[in-house]
Amino acid sequence: MFRRKPTVKKKIEDYQFKGNLAEDIRIIKELFGHSSDLIIRYIGNDDYNPIAVLYIDSLIERESIEEYVISELNDNYKQDQNNPINVKEINFSTIKKEDTSSIKESITFMLQGYSLVLIDKQTNGIALDTAGGERRQVSESEVETVVRGPRETFNETLQTNIGLIRRRLHTHKLKVHEMNIGELSQTTVAMIGIDDVVKPEMFEEVKKRLEKIEIDGILDSLYLEEIIEDPNGYTPFPTIFNSERPDRISAGLLEGRIAILSDGTPGALLVPATIGLFLTSNEDYYQRYDFASFLKLLRGFSFLLSIVLPGFYVALLTYHQEMIPTPLLIALTGQREGVPFAIAIEVLLMEITFEILREAGLRLPKTIGAAVSIVGGLVLGQAAVEAGLVGQATVIAVSLTAISSFTTPSYNLAISARLLRFALIILSAVLGAFGLIFGLIFIYIHLTTLRSFGVPYLTPIVPFHKDNWGDLFIRTPWWTMRERPNEVAGENKDRMSDSNDNNHLNRRQKK
Repeated sequence: MFRRKPTVKKKIEDYQFKGNLAEDIRIIKELFGHSSDLIIRYIGNDDYNPIAVLYIDSLIERESIEEYVISELNDNYKQDQNNPINVKEINFSTIKKEDTSSIKESITFMLQGYSLVLIDKQTNGIALDTAGGERRQVSESEVETVVRGPRETFNETLQTNIGLIRRRLHTHKLKVHEMNIGELSQTTVAMIGIDDVVKPEMFEEVKKRLEKIEIDGILDSLYLEEIIEDPNGYTPFPTIFNSERPDRISAGLLEGRIAILSDGTPGALLVPATIGLFLTSNEDYYQRYDFASFLKLLRGFSFLLSIVLPGFYVALLTYHQEMIPTPLLIALTGQREGVPFAIAIEVLLMEITFEILREAGLRLPKTIGAAVSIVGGLVLGQAAVEAGLVGQATVIAVSLTAISSFTTPSYNLAISARLLRFALIILSAVLGAFGLIFGLIFIYIHLTTLRSFGVPYLTPIVPFHKDNWGDLFIRTPWWTMRERPNEVAGENKDRMSDSNDNNHLNRRQKK
């Protein structure tokens, strides 16, 4: 028996323009699988059509096609076949006009919303920018809300997002480097940094990591985040910051960080990231420094509370009752009469129940999601206490932990706290306070080993930079923060002249 040799399928790189309009269109149709949204418009008379316009119907703006492409071609069309139209001499009114020399390049332009103009007896084409279609408008953030400050957020359009940053940073030093990532998706990814402010070696390192990505598609910035982050092994802590607010990303760029934007993602990544970046809210810089400092301390304490409180409660009631004042111990013991579970099981059940309610609230429609979470928590907590399954103090401890976790500005860091909370509960149930302290020491050691593009995660705590502590646990006045963070700033480290500080001191002395 003879086996049939497998047919070798041509790659798109193997196809070239042949100079025959009908043959070139046939090849493009076959490459697109005769898709119904591939539109072909011919320019010419009934007997001879020397020009064709090809585009993807779902990616273009029809008014631009009709007004700037079809209308111009019809006005310049010549009936004489011996003296055909020279498309290069036509001044199209589109934003961009690109010459294409291969079928692969032409298809890439079409998939970006360009219209492709092909001319008979010519082995190249012209791509005209007519991108459009339905896109979400710039709206107010529903996740990173503020009382005072800008309301704009990123949407899914890359050029709109870059424009939102440029409207805040009116400088020619803002450089944008774009690349396409994903063999099938060809997602446009943009790197943004400020010359002199960003470290050149850091910019090149981010660029190199992005260019090394080989994947079939990028549908969200998380794909990039997991691929390009430092090889720290497994860590529950996020090492790349993300935000959907242009003002937050612009503030990071002014510090010397690098923004990474992905087409189709309503947000941006910011690298390198340190622990202080995740504990800082947008509103810290829109309020007076004294009130902002109080809120930063409150959030830091709440974050620590959201990790430690359940484990501390389990260790205290399981192994260290002598540390509890006698009246409080009697009250807690009375509440637990008839409860069939141990303290650790009781807390774990309540924590898991609350996580289920939180997840259900996220998946339900917005109009009823919040109501289900609140009412469900109240009803289940009260019913569990009345049924004798849990004690009242346990409900209070778990509820306070949940409320504290909501104060964490970064959602990714709040998720890390939720995971670590369960580990500390188990350690506290096994070893008591020793297990809790051992767990905290292990977390601290783990944090000291983390890096974000080579920058230590706990900077400026470890390594110690006293000049940057004014914007870590508290926020000092703007006139005292004259320099950018040491760990990320490039050649230009000054963001405020010393004269501002002197002027402020002189005004105080006059008073």
